[in-house]
Amino acid sequence: MLCFESDKMNWYYHVLARRPYLVVTAIAVNCVACIIVALCFNKLPDFTDPTLGFETRGTEIGKRLTAWHNLLQESDRNGALFSNPSDLYQKRQQACDLLLYPTHRRRKNRNRMHKNKRRKQQMVRKRYEHEQRKLEMVDFSQRLKGVGGTQNEKWRGDSGIFRDYEITNDTVTGSVLEPTKRSEHFEYGHNTTSVDEETHRERVQTKKSTWLLLKQAASLPTSSWTGADVRQPIDGYFCDASLRKEYAHFVVQRIGRNSTNSLFDLNGLLAMCQLQEQIAAVPSYDAFCELEKLTSNCCRPWSLPNYAALLANRSSCFDLTGEDVTALQSLLLSCYDYYHDLKMDDNCNKFNRCYAPVECMRNNIVYNILHFLSDLNFIKPNDTNVYLNYAMIFVPVVKSNHMLKLFHEWEKVALRNELVEVVAMDLGLENELFNELLVTDVWLVALGGIFVMTCVWLYTSSLFITVMSCLAIFFSLGLAYFLYTLVLDLSFFPYMNLLAVVVIIGIGADDVFLFLKIWQCVLAERFTKTSTLNTQATLPTTLEHEHTETLQNLMSLTMRHAAASMFVTSVTTAGAFYASYISSITAIKCFGIFSGTVVVANYLLMLTWLPASVSIMERLFASSMTCQQQLDQKLLNACKKSINKFYELFEDVITQLVMNYAYFWLLIFGALGALSGVIVLWYPGLQLPEKSQLQLFVSQHPFEIYNTRLKQEFWFEKPLRAYENFKMHMRFVWGVQPLDDGDYTNPTSYGNLYYDNNFDISSKAAQTWLLEFCRSIRRQPFYQHSFGILLPNCFIENFIDFMERRCIDGMDDTHTDRTPCCDAQFPYEPHIFKLCVPQSISDIYDTPRFFQPGVAGPKFAAPVTTSICEMDVRDQEFLELNSSSNGNLLAYNATMSAPPQIKAVVIEFESNVSYSTIYTDIKQFYETVEQWFHESLSTAPKELQNGWFISDLNFFNVQDTLPQDTIISIALAMGAAMVVLLLFTLNLLIALYAVLTVSLTIFNTVAVLILLGWKLNVLESIAVSTAIGLAVDFSLHYGIHYRLSPSKERLAATQFALSRIVGPTVMAACTTGFAGCIMLSSSILPYIQIGIFLVVVMIISWLYATFFLMSLLRIAGPQYGFMQLSWRWPKCRKRRHTTNSTKFYERKPSQVIASEQLLTPTSSAIVELANSETHELESLNSNSLIKTISGAESGHALAPLPLDFEHSFQVPTANIGERKYQSALLKQEHYPSTSH
Repeated sequence: MLCFESDKMNWYYHVLARRPYLVVTAIAVNCVACIIVALCFNKLPDFTDPTLGFETRGTEIGKRLTAWHNLLQESDRNGALFSNPSDLYQKRQQACDLLLYPTHRRRKNRNRMHKNKRRKQQMVRKRYEHEQRKLEMVDFSQRLKGVGGTQNEKWRGDSGIFRDYEITNDTVTGSVLEPTKRSEHFEYGHNTTSVDEETHRERVQTKKSTWLLLKQAASLPTSSWTGADVRQPIDGYFCDASLRKEYAHFVVQRIGRNSTNSLFDLNGLLAMCQLQEQIAAVPSYDAFCELEKLTSNCCRPWSLPNYAALLANRSSCFDLTGEDVTALQSLLLSCYDYYHDLKMDDNCNKFNRCYAPVECMRNNIVYNILHFLSDLNFIKPNDTNVYLNYAMIFVPVVKSNHMLKLFHEWEKVALRNELVEVVAMDLGLENELFNELLVTDVWLVALGGIFVMTCVWLYTSSLFITVMSCLAIFFSLGLAYFLYTLVLDLSFFPYMNLLAVVVIIGIGADDVFLFLKIWQCVLAERFTKTSTLNTQATLPTTLEHEHTETLQNLMSLTMRHAAASMFVTSVTTAGAFYASYISSITAIKCFGIFSGTVVVANYLLMLTWLPASVSIMERLFASSMTCQQQLDQKLLNACKKSINKFYELFEDVITQLVMNYAYFWLLIFGALGALSGVIVLWYPGLQLPEKSQLQLFVSQHPFEIYNTRLKQEFWFEKPLRAYENFKMHMRFVWGVQPLDDGDYTNPTSYGNLYYDNNFDISSKAAQTWLLEFCRSIRRQPFYQHSFGILLPNCFIENFIDFMERRCIDGMDDTHTDRTPCCDAQFPYEPHIFKLCVPQSISDIYDTPRFFQPGVAGPKFAAPVTTSICEMDVRDQEFLELNSSSNGNLLAYNATMSAPPQIKAVVIEFESNVSYSTIYTDIKQFYETVEQWFHESLSTAPKELQNGWFISDLNFFNVQDTLPQDTIISIALAMGAAMVVLLLFTLNLLIALYAVLTVSLTIFNTVAVLILLGWKLNVLESIAVSTAIGLAVDFSLHYGIHYRLSPSKERLAATQFALSRIVGPTVMAACTTGFAGCIMLSSSILPYIQIGIFLVVVMIISWLYATFFLMSLLRIAGPQYGFMQLSWRWPKCRKRRHTTNSTKFYERKPSQVIASEQLLTPTSSAIVELANSETHELESLNSNSLIKTISGAESGHALAPLPLDFEHSFQVPTANIGERKYQSALLKQEHYPSTSH
């Protein structure tokens, strides 16, 4: 981009100045077309699963995990591998039917198979219905006798059962219902009743009133085993007595002055009763809840107050008394030991397998309260005191993604009262709500964009430029999406890519500030009398009589500096983003590609769209200004002048602070950097995540409170915490190469399965080594001794027992000859091994009741040679007659020329290491097993030396990859920043100082994030690497302006850099930081984290660049060309301006003189500038005097320079140089500020 300084680019400046409408129209049409094509030819991004793409690809463990996934996929019944050889035979038989049988015969066989299948299904259905009728009849007979049985005692609504009762007294106040005095004979599946028509008619007429009485009646009393007068529950109180965790549930906690009191008292239960009424009072509740069978009312919620009312025979939980709560407490205390000793479950009423008194099992009241509705510390063993901290309310609404509307209604209602409130909930809506908030919270991004654009408007005093800048940012996002999806052909678009919108708003605004600032400085110089005289002295004679510079010349001068300046800021940020591509995590890789592409697209638009827009502004508004517009412009100029005065005062204060207290700032910020290094590298350090579940919302969100904290407080969620009892598996695989040739940018692309061509387990050496391997692993300290039957885990041992059987068993009536798979001596001949292993494995899979198929054992594939399809129909029918699996296999092996191939082998054992998300624990387990396995493979035969070990290492792989990838990304980003700094300052010392400043900035940023509770997760890794691109900009600007100082003494150069760059850097930091601050109002964690990151990195990077770097340059900055490099850019060397070499293309005379004099809202305010200005990147490799933007020497009078300033790059003696520098410093005035 440095070639913009070449005269060869005059054609482009000519187009920008003469044809700006064409440029803007062409860019707009192309951008809109690209956006439309990208949206039409690609599916819109789907964020249904936010965790998609958070796995590692390409690492050693990642390749093994992918190969293991492909092996499992290939081993299902639809793949080419089979764990059971009988399944292989059946699949081949079905495939060959297409060749052996005619079409009508195939159809006939298929119909016969379908008929047999339907017949079996009907038999199973009839058997199930028969068992259900049996249970119902037994249950019904016990109800007639008034005995509480072990069956489900819930009334089944108006199902016809109530016709077996008669109302003996309509006005009776008791609750006892007498069964009808008639004889009935109950049989298995039959109910023969002798009833006359009159009796039947009366029963039908009283049916409705009977049900109303039954709803209020209690069950028949039984003798209390506790000796207390316990009232029995009402049948039919709940719609379904089997409470399940699939229902939506709310966690309730006590609040107010008595927040430390137990929830289990009368006031707490009454407050919960009121709270559950509030939950059910929202408008859409009836549309989602489960309804009662006889009415259109919603079922009752499962809660402590409702169960207390059920036990106390209350129609409503609002009727509870203190005695009812005491009775429930006594029942729970009496039955707790049975629950704690696992003698109760939720099926006590269906199956007689619980070992507890009847009162403890009735309607599962005790089990549901202790297991679902109360926290695990509610009752403790051997303790009569109860304390309920958290209680659960289950509502009859099944958790699903469709109840989002219901959740929003609950959000609007304050689910609390004076005593209790809902503190957490589990509705199964995490992913759906996150997907919605990703879109709805875009208004926060838009609000940040509005603020940034408002700053641009105040800075440029042009609404047109502000709108065009906003469109440029929008087009950059659209172009990046087009390049990402169509050109780069990336199909996966993670939600993290949306975070690039927040970053590009700040970067785009910074580029606009930079371009407009240089444009204003060019105009300021041209409208200055002295600069004009000096410039005209260098112009050709044909232009000496022109009143003003042409628009093309001004655009040329601006572009020659703005292009390189914007290139500096863009390349560092894009480089930091692209450095994330080396990450092994798919989401980070895709984010780096998209974000870097957005920055590049924004830079290209800033070189084309923005200059053309400025040119249109100069043409459009210069000739159409009215008095009212001039008045508006005056108001804007007045406002801008006030802001500029504030900036000037602010710049003076900062300059004085740095110049007078440099040692203090160096000491303070150096100490902070050292302290931050201790925090990051030593204690507490950047810790790895310890939860495999990705946090999507803020910590105060009810979903996150439940998932991270309260989920562990209830017994029914304990089984979900599988890592408490789950042991790490050890799986050793042979025959498959650990390769991953899938698309690393697509989490659903796993590539292909590659076999190991050297694998052969049939050799005698391989058999012997595999047997010794299985025996050796049992002697290791990490082996878990198992007492169950694990037949295929090390199949070679069971295969040896299989081969020791007799060839002809006398107990077998068929007298089948099993030769050669019998009476054999280990190790076996390879051909015998290949023939007999399928039979052995098939026998294992045919073992009833004792074996459940797993992932271990050999994996079979079809032989390459003779196909079963080559056999004739007679042999095929013979195989069909052998219905048993073993018979099929024997016939299969006898008739085929080659048995199934053993393509892979999996040996699996359990370790004694429990599953954990603690990185150090799993790392020790993995390294121990991996080291032992490698030592074992060193003694293995050649055909088994390519085995590999895998376990449940998905989350460990992410933990292990994040630190390495983050360090590499930081190194690449820092290297790119160092190169850019060196190229654009040409001074080694300035570049080293800037890199040191950026390093301390990163340390301080990461230290602040650690103190805020951040851990090195996926988003944090991106933030650390991105911080380099954002933090280096300020240091780069300060370093370049220090280099461009007219005076080469360090004090004057420091003051020059501060007076020029403090204002623009403050503006850039404020706009980007405030845009991030707005994101803190979001409800989802990624938006909040990116907002916190932007605020922190902007503040710290500005403070370190301004106070630390400039103090360092003030004390030990290079002077008199110390460590200064010098070379000329090839092909883009800037030609010196002479009267014969410089060529200006003047515009044709126009009647509208205002358009040529650039009297626009931007240029009219420039006339007030009294001094011209030098700019960064101007003659960095020149040893001559600093020039103005036009290339001529500045005609305005800066402070008097030393007499020998032309020899400033020559290092003088210390005494002479010091006297000259002090003399110059006393005579110099402050450099004018450029905050315009």
